[in-house]
Amino acid sequence: MLAGWDASMSRVWPVKSSSTSVRRSKPLAKTADTTTKKGAGELTRDVICQYVWAKYIDNTKPSTELDEHEALRFFEKYYAKFPLNDDSECFFYGILLYEQAFSDETNRARYLVKAKEVFEVYRRVSGDTEWDAVEDRYADTVEMIEEENLTEKVKKIAAPEIPGMVLVPGGPFLFGDEGRETVLEPYYIDIEPITNARYREFIAETNYRPPRIWDSHPDMAAPDLPVTGVSWMDALQYCKWANKTLPTAEQWEKAARGDQGYLYPWGNDEPTPDMCNLHHDRDREPELRPAKDYAAHASPYGVVGMIGGVWEWTNTAHPEHDGAHYLKGGSFVDPVDPRFAIGSSSLWAGKKTKVDVIGFRCTKLLEA
Repeated sequence: MLAGWDASMSRVWPVKSSSTSVRRSKPLAKTADTTTKKGAGELTRDVICQYVWAKYIDNTKPSTELDEHEALRFFEKYYAKFPLNDDSECFFYGILLYEQAFSDETNRARYLVKAKEVFEVYRRVSGDTEWDAVEDRYADTVEMIEEENLTEKVKKIAAPEIPGMVLVPGGPFLFGDEGRETVLEPYYIDIEPITNARYREFIAETNYRPPRIWDSHPDMAAPDLPVTGVSWMDALQYCKWANKTLPTAEQWEKAARGDQGYLYPWGNDEPTPDMCNLHHDRDREPELRPAKDYAAHASPYGVVGMIGGVWEWTNTAHPEHDGAHYLKGGSFVDPVDPRFAIGSSSLWAGKKTKVDVIGFRCTKLLEA
């Protein structure tokens, strides 16, 4: 039973009749009512469930219009915390995945595969294999996966988890201040910048030179702080050791802003001290903090420390400065200023530059 759910909506849900049949032979055009309206209120599980019930099960107009992409992101984060296998009402998630597969061609295969998984969980946990609202969609999903020969795509979509990394789905996003639509393949990215602890492992195995800042500023060498004082060339050597790469500016920015062009990882709200490691108070000395301290304000994909903390090296070279590469994200010494503190902000530096405000994180493409 959902907390706060209207008793009249309680499961046992309304009569399961064949009138809920939704079989389709081809994708439908995306409808206008997937756009969030201003004043729609806070996005919660109950709000999403009521929306899905009204629109896709009861075939009535929802009382609140939602952005269905945002609703899916909410469910993804929700089921990252709470076991899907224990939820007899996970069908809401499955139905939303199924319906979005008809309007989002880029993520169609991923949504169908996940919908199949969710429907199978619901059928097993609930013991219900006769409700048309689920069974028709489940049958369609299985059929489409087979008919569209999605097996190889499924292998990539159902990508293995890599400790310390998250998968950023492929598809378009809005890049740069001008919001240019850019399409990327799916890739993994580190959840947080490389820490001193991880960099020490690299040094121990390769006998690589440690950052000089560890001696000159021992407080910057704490294990859970982002490693600093490393050049682009140092970062590249670490990536080779880890069998990863530096992110391009585009990969970094999509991981930070999502595919909706947010100003910040958490949305468009102005930064506050609990959101990111910028220099919020000019009367106090700036302080570098662990990126994990800001996990509550992660990006749409769960990446943390993307604003403030340390500027991060990218693999994108500056077109007019030989040997220079772009930096992203701002640092703990930078003020709350759009020149530094939004997802599209960039600086550049020579590949041998080593300062106490530059670090990095890694990416990894899906295996072909």
